[in-house]
Amino acid sequence: MLLEGGYEVRLAYVNHGLRGGESQREEAAVRAFAEKYGLALDVLHLDKSAFGSGESLQAKARRLRYEWMESLLERYGIAWGVTAHTYDDLVETLIYQLLRGGDMWMFKGIPFRRGRWLRPLLGMRRSEVMAFLWERGVWAYQLDSSNYEPKYLRNVIRWRVFSALRQVHPGAEDRLWERYELYRLQRRRLERLYQRLSARYVREEPFGGHIGEGLGEDAFLWVMRRWVGLSWRQGEVVYRLYREGRMGAFRRVDSVVFCRVRKGIEWGPASLWEPRWPALVIREAGIYEWGLWRLSVQREPSGKEGEVLLPLQVAPFRVRLWRPGDRIRPEGLNGHSKKISDVWPALGLYGFRRRHAFVIEDAEGRICYAVSYRRDWQVATLNGPFLYLSYVYVRRDETLSQSS
Repeated sequence: MLLEGGYEVRLAYVNHGLRGGESQREEAAVRAFAEKYGLALDVLHLDKSAFGSGESLQAKARRLRYEWMESLLERYGIAWGVTAHTYDDLVETLIYQLLRGGDMWMFKGIPFRRGRWLRPLLGMRRSEVMAFLWERGVWAYQLDSSNYEPKYLRNVIRWRVFSALRQVHPGAEDRLWERYELYRLQRRRLERLYQRLSARYVREEPFGGHIGEGLGEDAFLWVMRRWVGLSWRQGEVVYRLYREGRMGAFRRVDSVVFCRVRKGIEWGPASLWEPRWPALVIREAGIYEWGLWRLSVQREPSGKEGEVLLPLQVAPFRVRLWRPGDRIRPEGLNGHSKKISDVWPALGLYGFRRRHAFVIEDAEGRICYAVSYRRDWQVATLNGPFLYLSYVYVRRDETLSQSS
């Protein structure tokens, strides 16, 4: 069909090496077809060792196939890749998604376009494609025997479930198509609504993100899927934490941690939930990158809000993450000490911000300052000269090294 339409075509074929002689005969047929029509052909040979373990055989084969074909598009500067999925494939996929408990957001079938891949035959039935070939006397197609093995769910759907649906209702696939079209239109409208809500309730954070209070469950689940990549079932677990969790409660889902904080919920990679940044020693003025912080230490005041005065008499300073049991004698309490763990809730520090809070020690290990709080009362009585400390969060790659 592409040749009749005047397109320039290049073929790609993967011999997965899973069907013995049948795989070899199939490859030979593809090579003969390419030679007959004068088409360039690339062939990739795989063997069973390429599939390893973990993923299902079909999923791994598909991933390897598309990775290779994507590389061909890049190598030859080809604009579009085209596959021959038909209307039958689409309906089978819809049934598959229904059996897996698919809701409106999962009931997506097979898209006409995904990235650089087009599927122009999605509106045609498999029988129509076969009739097209027969009319032209073309017999260049192969039957894959693995498509008849009942151990694969898709084959059971194709040969048992799909045929049973047709017996119950001859127009079963048309009803599925109608539902698919309705959901597609509903998704499009809701996407626009959720994007507006997302702009109002969701913000990025140095460690990940934050959702403010008041977002409805449907929009919350959409945000979890779009921003974090959670399934709807995973999102429902997080939503309960969002609506009912006590302050500071957290839950890990795969490699992401969610924590209930004031006015909402925040999330970030698990690698940042248990920070282990080594202490930073500051001996002189400069800009220091440490953990999720950028610390600016200057000899002259910058006028920035929250700037901290640190007398040179207690230098060098040591910046470290706070630890349970840390105490400070803050200015204003007449020398009485206070547990820093009691300070954080009063400051509204929960979750990732609490995990990355730091203290500053003098050369003898005494805490001089707690982030966003106060200096030690003795430090506050010392005279200059001073160093002026200011600090801000910075967003970094989640793979930021914790050992350097």
